[in-house]
Parts: sequence; structure tokens; C-alpha cells
Amino acid sequence: MKRTIFMALFFIAILTPHTVSASSAFFEQTVNVRSQASISSTIIAQVHQGDKATIMEKQDDWLYVELATGEKGWVASRYARLTTDTENEQTIQSTVSDLQVRSGPGKEYKTLGSISQDSEWNVLRSEGDWISIDYNGQTGWVASWLVNSASQENEQLSGTNKEVMTRLLNVREMPGTENRILSQLPSGSVVEEMKTENNWSFIRYANGQTGWVDSTYLKNTDKKEEEGFATILYHATNLRSGPGLSYRVIEQAATHERYQIVEMEGNWYRILLSDGRTAYVADWVVTTASKLSTSPAFNSGKTVVLDAGHGGFDSGALGVTTLEKILTLKTTTSIAEKLKNAGVEVILTRNDDTFISLAERTMTSERYQADAFISIHFDSTVDPTANGTTTYYYEDGDMPLATAIHTEIGDDTSLRDRGIRFGNYYVLRNNQQPSVLLELGFLSNPWEEQLVNRAAYQNNITTEISNGILTFLE
Repeated sequence: MKRTIFMALFFIAILTPHTVSASSAFFEQTVNVRSQASISSTIIAQVHQGDKATIMEKQDDWLYVELATGEKGWVASRYARLTTDTENEQTIQSTVSDLQVRSGPGKEYKTLGSISQDSEWNVLRSEGDWISIDYNGQTGWVASWLVNSASQENEQLSGTNKEVMTRLLNVREMPGTENRILSQLPSGSVVEEMKTENNWSFIRYANGQTGWVDSTYLKNTDKKEEEGFATILYHATNLRSGPGLSYRVIEQAATHERYQIVEMEGNWYRILLSDGRTAYVADWVVTTASKLSTSPAFNSGKTVVLDAGHGGFDSGALGVTTLEKILTLKTTTSIAEKLKNAGVEVILTRNDDTFISLAERTMTSERYQADAFISIHFDSTVDPTANGTTTYYYEDGDMPLATAIHTEIGDDTSLRDRGIRFGNYYVLRNNQQPSVLLELGFLSNPWEEQLVNRAAYQNNITTEISNGILTFLE
């Protein structure tokens, strides 16, 4: 009799579902919800990637869960990630304005989208240096070094002060020259080095922004970053009424003028003017370094002719909303300002929407005995998928200039690198000075047309071209 009771209790213990310390289950793929704890039972519902369910019971390799819809059923435990009652649900915030969200824990995975600075996201789990988040109903992955824990806002990392030792230092989203450029820091900038990885440094700079830089261009320093001030990098920089290029210009600022920073909104600083008003300035045209050298990088005597392709009745390539002649002028003007700031004399073949003959463009190069002639263009073809940037030269004597510029442009991975190619163009063929023609993207490609018009792309590409020209002139 006792043996019979014991065996009955034993089987009851086996068959009775038991509760678990986990209160929630997260799913990273579509999973069937069944009426019983068996793959042969009826499917009553499905959960999908990013879904969360409350765990009611556990039986062997099955979980009895309650869905967000109120339905209850069984799912295979191997497809769920369990969270215990003692775990707090964590959230993170991006420290950059446009943090890429990828489909897996690594830069090789495709991009699902991006999240804005300071936006808050629920953490699902971590894997190495990557954090999984619930991204609009999908499981997305972001780089852990580009986010802060929203639940630990008071926790501050401490690092070593470093000074930038090159003319302009690219700050990248991840370690490696193939990764996206977030911003650039001029010589003399003081940053906090938080950690290093294979000759790359993870730094904090400019009011809490973070990114990766080549450790080669940093040195230890006792200098302190002077927080709260923005210094203008380029002449006649627009100060606007709001945080965007669509807002009206209040006034223009001269190179090296300093303004107190009130706050940051996206990629824009709200600054305090001398008369008590506030204005906005883009973060890519200022530096927050404590000191900015006013010495030009070169002695006088260096002359560069910049040629904005097309103009007047010659519109050049046509995009959906873009005229090549307008975009080449915008790009060329930006390059000119950056070269002038470095002490180079710049001559423009045109500074407005005027038609200039090809002969006059090359004559300008000869008239000023230019040390370099650069013609700026944007490409077009009948194939809407064609994409990328190309550097053209005509003679062997043009190769040093072409190589110097192409090396810098090739550092930008936002567009395909089509390389250095021979180009039988009039402004190259009839030019006795070192000369190149640059095609900076395809307006016939709708996606690329949007990209080349963005302020971030224009800032990056004009800086890289400027750096390439300066390298050649050295």
C-alpha cells in the first residue's frame, strides 16, 4: 500500500508543471504557440521577433506563457530568452545623433535603420560589444560604446586626457578606416581617451559625444577641455534661428569667434550671442577645443583654382530634385573656405550661376599659375543603380595630385570608391598645371542623389578633398 502511494506521488511530481523564477520571455524569431506542451498539438497563435510574453509555468522543455493579446499557450523554451524577477529591465540612450541599428551583433550585418541621440530603447540582451534592443518590433543591435545606460545616468566614465596632433582627425563610429565618420577634430583639441583597441582609441569629446580615432594622432596632455564654448572654424559661418538648414540666418560669424554653448539639439549647438539673443550653429563648422591655432598651415604663394562644373544655361546632370550646376557650386565654395582657412590662395572659375566656357576655365588655371586645378562634378548615367566617386587625371604629372585627393576620399565609405581613372576631358587635356576632375556621386541614382545633398556628406567630402589638396601642396 505504501509503495503504491509513493509511486502515485512520484508520477504526480513528474507530471505537475512547476513555476519558474523567470517572469518574462523574449523572442528573436517567429515561434508557434500551441495548445499543449507538444509539437503535435494545435497551433493557437504565433509570437514574432521582438515580442515579449509573461511566463506562467514551465514543463520540461516547454513554457506556458500569456501573450500581450491575453491569449495563453505553450512555446518551446529553446526559442525564448528568459528574464528573472530579480533582473531590472534596462534601457539605453544613444550618445550620437544617428546611431546605426544592425540586424546582428557586428558591423558586417545589414542596417535596419538608425536611432536619434538621447532616445531611449529597451535592452533585450548583450553579446560581446553589442547590445540587442527592441527596435520598432524587430530585434536590432547597436554598438555598446555608442550608448549610455539610461538607468545609470549618474555613472560617469573616467579616462585620460589626450591632445589631437594632426590637422583634422576623423572620429568614426567604430574602430577602422572603413567605418563611418561621425565628425572631425582640429589640431589642439583635447579629448578623453576611455579605452584602446588595436591602435584605436574610444574617446569622449565635445560635450559628451563619443567615437573612435586613430591612436597614432593622440598624445598625453595636461590640458583640460574648456567645456561650454564653440569656436567658429570657417569664415562667414551662418548662425540660424533654429536647429536646421531651413531656418533663417540671423547673422554670420567670422573664423575663430567663440560663443558660449547653451545646449545641443541633434547636430546643432544653441549658442549665446553678445547681445543676449540665442542662435544655432551646426556642429560640423565649429570646434569645442580650448585653443585653436590661428597660424596658417602654409606660407603665402600657394594658389589653387577650384572649378565648379557647368553653370548658367548648362545645368549639367539632372537628379529628381537636383541640378548639378547648383550642387557643384555649393561643394566648391565649401572647399574654398576650408583651403582659405589653411592659408591657401583660392581662385574660383565661377562664384555664381554663370556659364563659363571650358577654355576660360583652363585659362584661369594658366593665368594664376595654379599649384593645383580641381574641377568638381557629379555623375549621371542611364543606369539608375550606378554609384560611387571617381578621380580623373590626364597626364602622369597629374597623378600625385590625383593620388593625394583620392587617398582622402577613399577614406569615406558612404559611397563606392570607383578609383583613379584616365579622363580625356578638355579642362584636363588643355591644362598645363597639375589638374584633376572629381565625380562625387551619381545624381541619376535616387538614393545617392539624396545622400550627396546631405550636410554631413558635404562636410565630409569637402574636408577630405581639402585635406588631399593640402597634402599635395606640402
